[in-house]
Amino acid sequence: MLKGRYDEGPHRDQQPPQVLVVDDEPANVRLVQAYLKAEGFRVLGAFSGVEALEQVDKGGVDLVLLDIRMPHMDGFEVCRRIRQNPACARMPVVFLTAEFNDADSELQGLEAGADEYLHKPIQRRALVARVRNLIRLADAERDRRMATQLAQSEKLAAIGQIAAGVAHEINNPLAFILSNLTSLKSYVDDVKQVIAAYRLSPAEGRELEERIGFQQTLDDIDSLLGETSEGGQRVRTIVQELKTFSRADENQVLEPVDLADIAASTLLLTERELASRARVVKDLRAAPVSSAPRGKLHQVVMNLLVNAMQALSDKDPRENEIRVLTGTDGRESVLSVSDTGCGIPEEAQGRIFEPFFTTKPVGIGTGIGLSVCQAVVQKLGGRISVRSTVGQGTTFEVRVPTAPASVSDSEPPAAQKASA
Repeated sequence: MLKGRYDEGPHRDQQPPQVLVVDDEPANVRLVQAYLKAEGFRVLGAFSGVEALEQVDKGGVDLVLLDIRMPHMDGFEVCRRIRQNPACARMPVVFLTAEFNDADSELQGLEAGADEYLHKPIQRRALVARVRNLIRLADAERDRRMATQLAQSEKLAAIGQIAAGVAHEINNPLAFILSNLTSLKSYVDDVKQVIAAYRLSPAEGRELEERIGFQQTLDDIDSLLGETSEGGQRVRTIVQELKTFSRADENQVLEPVDLADIAASTLLLTERELASRARVVKDLRAAPVSSAPRGKLHQVVMNLLVNAMQALSDKDPRENEIRVLTGTDGRESVLSVSDTGCGIPEEAQGRIFEPFFTTKPVGIGTGIGLSVCQAVVQKLGGRISVRSTVGQGTTFEVRVPTAPASVSDSEPPAAQKASA
């Protein structure tokens, strides 16, 4: 099975990129090898299509430079076979040929899956520039895919961490609903008996009404229906919020939102898990944002809450505190999440939003959650900052414009520091 470097595997190690040069003329292979080795690349050579596929199969190839006109198996067929394997589908392939001088040949090469082509005789500067650019683009695309996958993993991990609490929040109203339905069935049976008695004799009906307390029965039915409806609405809300969070990547619709509502609905999902770790203090005042993806903001708040939980010690929950605040400050809507946890060392605070950077123990988090938060907030024209003291706790603050800046807007007024 062909092995690729552009599947969803780990990052390339610190070794220079490795290029495979394929040409049935050894002199051509040696020339290209010399050009690329002088620029610091590692270079392999192959003198036939079959040999090229064997080299790719061994793994470690980052880019293929491929001659078209070769005996037994031409470059088009080699390229097609590389592209047929999902593990190699994104590996850059460049055709090197003197035959690439008409539109039909160029089209055939592109249809086979080539990314680029170079004419012979090969110009050193053009060769090196194209190889570097293609490897850089391929690496950037791979990093983007990995970041997306890790963000999804982080999101699923957050859901896993709150799953027990969410299950409890759903089970409680469900148990209440089922209990109410049992009572309702008993009351409905009483109503049926009264109706049957009235059909036989109005006098018997009135007597039965008085005996069972019919009016109280009707009042109890109304009360039970209201409580059942309320419990059902709570379950529906929890499920809807969980669905919104879990589908944050799909839910990209821009709409008016309020950070207070986002925080409240996210706290609804996490309140049981949070309560088992700390006292939760919240002051959720209106913090409107005119246009934002609701699901993405749910993910930001969830990541910050999970981050706060992970920072807390295992001491008595009454000694820990998580504080969630929302409000406005001039033209900005503000959300802050504070904890009384372990804090972040000063030397690490400048890197805390870098992808894959983490101060947590191995196995706790992926190091991608805060970088996801920053990417979402920056896309909305906002910013996220951290204040932390080791041994005292941490505050993350999100500031987002209440409305997109217009061309006529002058510099924004100086923002006052939000209270932690």
